[in-house]
Amino acid sequence: MSTPQPVPFQLSAVLQAHTQDVRALAVANDGLLFSSSRDTRVLSWSRASPAVSEFSLGNSYLGHSHFVNSLVYIPPHGEFTEGLVASGGADKVINVFDVRNPAEPAFVLVGHTDTVCTLALAANGDIISGSWDKTARVWRNGSSLWTMTGHEQAVWAVLELPGRGILTASADKLIKLWSDGQPVQTMRGHRDVVRALALVASGFASVSNDSTVRIWNYQGDCVRELSGHTAFVYGLAAFPSGQLASCGEDRSLRIWDGTTCVQTITHPCVSVWCVAVLPNGDVATGGSDGVVRIFTRAPERIASEDDIKTFDAAVASQALPSNQVGDVDKSKLPGLDALLNPGRPDQVIMVRNGDIVEAHQWDATASQWQKIGEVVDAVGSSRKQVYMGREYDYVFDIDIGAGQNLKLPYNVSENPYMTAQRFIDQYELSQDFLEQIANFIIQNTSTQTIGQTDPYANVDPFTGASRYVPGSSGQAAPPPPPPAKRTLPITSFSNFQALNVVAVKNKVSQFQSEVSSNSTNGLTDEEFALIAEISAILQKPATVTAKFTAGHYKALQKIMLGWPVNNRFPAIDLLRVIVLHTELPASSDAMFIENLFTAAQLSDPFTPGQNEANVMLSLRLLCNLFATEKGRAVVFQSRDLILGLLGKNFRASTNSNLRVAYVTLILNLAVLFRTKQTDHYDIELLSEVIEVLKKETDAEVERRAVSALGTIITGHPESIEAAGLLEAKAVLSASKNVGKDTGLRSLQGEVFAVLR
Repeated sequence: MSTPQPVPFQLSAVLQAHTQDVRALAVANDGLLFSSSRDTRVLSWSRASPAVSEFSLGNSYLGHSHFVNSLVYIPPHGEFTEGLVASGGADKVINVFDVRNPAEPAFVLVGHTDTVCTLALAANGDIISGSWDKTARVWRNGSSLWTMTGHEQAVWAVLELPGRGILTASADKLIKLWSDGQPVQTMRGHRDVVRALALVASGFASVSNDSTVRIWNYQGDCVRELSGHTAFVYGLAAFPSGQLASCGEDRSLRIWDGTTCVQTITHPCVSVWCVAVLPNGDVATGGSDGVVRIFTRAPERIASEDDIKTFDAAVASQALPSNQVGDVDKSKLPGLDALLNPGRPDQVIMVRNGDIVEAHQWDATASQWQKIGEVVDAVGSSRKQVYMGREYDYVFDIDIGAGQNLKLPYNVSENPYMTAQRFIDQYELSQDFLEQIANFIIQNTSTQTIGQTDPYANVDPFTGASRYVPGSSGQAAPPPPPPAKRTLPITSFSNFQALNVVAVKNKVSQFQSEVSSNSTNGLTDEEFALIAEISAILQKPATVTAKFTAGHYKALQKIMLGWPVNNRFPAIDLLRVIVLHTELPASSDAMFIENLFTAAQLSDPFTPGQNEANVMLSLRLLCNLFATEKGRAVVFQSRDLILGLLGKNFRASTNSNLRVAYVTLILNLAVLFRTKQTDHYDIELLSEVIEVLKKETDAEVERRAVSALGTIITGHPESIEAAGLLEAKAVLSASKNVGKDTGLRSLQGEVFAVLR
């Protein structure tokens, strides 16, 4: 029998130091835990006493060169008196650190050929790992003991089942049991990627992208299915009491007692990637906002009132997609007076506040409704099509021949290519129909808005009938349109040519007066004359190659490296256009990239709103280097330094010009790496592009990001598989711009065709 829930969880602590998504957590004891992130770091956190809520940042373990996706803590033994922490990531290795020594790993486990995405510990101290390379491994005394091969896709979770063997869960939707490295049982039930495993009293539990939590007995039978999540479920952990904690893409941490979800804690981030339970019953989560949060039931460890208010305000400010809360009909929603009535534990209701639809959750602790966000994409009241108990903007009749008639439901907020692909997958149709079905959806919905009634909505554009018949060859049907010219992969480089020469020259003159009056770093008359000459040269770009000299470059360098940081951007802007037309700066300065990083402080942590002019113009300058052969060579030579920019979180800037420059750099790198026939960096670029697309609202940025995605994956099977593991289709389908931007829609169609 499960233990009754004494009180609901409340916020205890907020741990902030990571600069990107927190992907894994490992607990040593009540006062020590570890977190790992896409920022390549593993961090330790400790608190002085179990009775306090605050944690302090401890060590930073810097052994990885790429994203760190998995962690496991190994208790003290032998010479390791404080234990070990093992971490795995996109660099394909497992670093095992002495907790006391963050400088370098005590040893490194090498063997996986792709991202190490999960780690677990066996009772005898063996380390168990799972990887995108479709294998799981058991490591003993620093060596690979067994390699378990049999899954058809990535192994996302591993777990020892005491006395029975090792469990593995995979993107192939299967859970397998292994004994001494050999498969002994396969468990089926999940309808999508299986993401995590945890021990329970009578067997084990699993979670999946199919949004369910499943409980399995030791015989491999699924005995319970828990439903409550509204999107992918990523993390799972068990409490000493027997309760479960799960987290996922619906921004929530959910607490389960038996088959009942007894509490939902909404987070102010898109994804809650991981969850871990402390021995004292507290629970920790890691999110896509780079924050670790601790929740507790113990009154002495509850956060301050101010911290709780800050957390609640952050949650309330979030926009909730309507697919996370169900279809919304504004006309049928109650007003704010509905919040005067008490609710049930974990109940969520939607109310109208003027033209805004708000979601509120009942807070049993405070006995009041708590706003958890504003619902976007709420629809009008005139939906007419009902299918399988749900309302849709359209339900098309699809005749696949032999008298078989299938229904295709569609909402205008959906991506037509995603809908077409889902329909093909559901009914196992030929992939050749993808473009045809998607185009049919587009043509029959492109001029409609939600709630409109169109008597011709279900008319097949090819046959004129009320059914769409893929491949129909009736005489009345005109020939299909010629296939659209493919855009992907991109083979040319993008740059930024426009420059207001007069405005830049005037800005240099202004800053020259300010700098000269406050320091000795002002330009000499000769140097100022050289800057004036550069401005004149750029009025006629064809003359740059012949007239731009080392003296001109030296004058620009004095501004870029010697003037105050906020005064440097005019020189960076001038150099940005110069490198389009001459190789002199890149060929004459062996430290060209390093000096640019120094001038714009690109190696420093990025804070949105600060130093953005320098950053944006430097990113544009890097893009323009691709215009010349020498520039491309310099970029490739400094690729590791430049790729370090992927961890700077430029996608968080509110400056769309900066984000355009950033994603253009990623696109150019993708094109360059194709010409060099190297895919070593594809996963790094791919991961960042998908992170950009998750939150991007600017259509231009989105077009370039999708172009980069298509360029990376086209013709590269490993990148296609990685894109699938990173849920690229789901991310693309969430686009708000695809319905109104034909260029973006076309690019997405090409990407979906590659990902099929």
